Amino acid sequence: MKRSCLFLLVSVAMVFVLGFFVWSQRQGLLDAASDIERMAAAPVAVPFEKVTPSVEKVEEKELSETSSETESLPTEITETDEVDPALQPEESPAQEETAAEAETDETSSTPLTFNLAVPFTSQAPFGEWDLVHEDTCEEAALYMTDEFYKGTSAGQIAAATADTELLKIVEFEKALFGFFESTTALQISILAEQMYGYEKVRLIENPTVEDLKIHIAAGRPVIVPSAGRMLGNPNFSGEGPLYHALVLKGYTDTTFVTNDPGTRRGADYQYSFDTIMNAMHDWNSGDVENGAKVVVVIYPNPSSTP
Repeated sequence: MKRSCLFLLVSVAMVFVLGFFVWSQRQGLLDAASDIERMAAAPVAVPFEKVTPSVEKVEEKELSETSSETESLPTEITETDEVDPALQPEESPAQEETAAEAETDETSSTPLTFNLAVPFTSQAPFGEWDLVHEDTCEEAALYMTDEFYKGTSAGQIAAATADTELLKIVEFEKALFGFFESTTALQISILAEQMYGYEKVRLIENPTVEDLKIHIAAGRPVIVPSAGRMLGNPNFSGEGPLYHALVLKGYTDTTFVTNDPGTRRGADYQYSFDTIMNAMHDWNSGDVENGAKVVVVIYPNPSSTP
């Protein structure tokens, strides 16, 4: 009798384990199929070295420097900061432009669909959502943009490579700002200049959908600070992040194609135009849903342009 009961228990356990294995494999296949379908729906990605801007003329006006804002940011490394001397920042103010300053002339036009081959990493490359990696979306957005301009191939960046770089950015921010969490659009732009050496970084206030398309079609990814919970991404855990940043890399007739570092399934993730425009809000010490509507556009240095 005891042997029969033991055999029954073992059989039930085996059935349970087998069922769980089949379910997990099925779920994995469904996720993979969903990812393939999602990526196939995006326009063909164009790598940086082959980008031919469809917008021949982008009018640029003289931009005022935001020195009053940048002067309030600490730029000295304290004795308690253990940072590689090579990471020490240099002072460099960011610049702003309004949406109107990104308009094209009347003869220019953007393609109906477009997609830049920006490589992808999650902000938690190894899937470890600890206190640091919960706050590295801005760093991941900047890193992906830099890798695109370096000519890194589209696709998943190796986890070890990405994680090393994200942690390096975190240390640089601690030295530069005294913190790394929830950096604003202005701070992202300063970081792009001082850590990566970009000579031209713009903050664009109150952009329109067409303004964003123009930059993308000209070969420039757009970093969007946002109220994360307004994005409604089903892959986020819980309500989603209070504050978030992602990269606009393409568009269709109704959506923006993004690299969203807030999920491992964020490569080529598509959000509707309305979702991005409504969720676009800069960090403002907690009331992010009322934050300014501003994006960061990093221009490639002349030496990077083919």
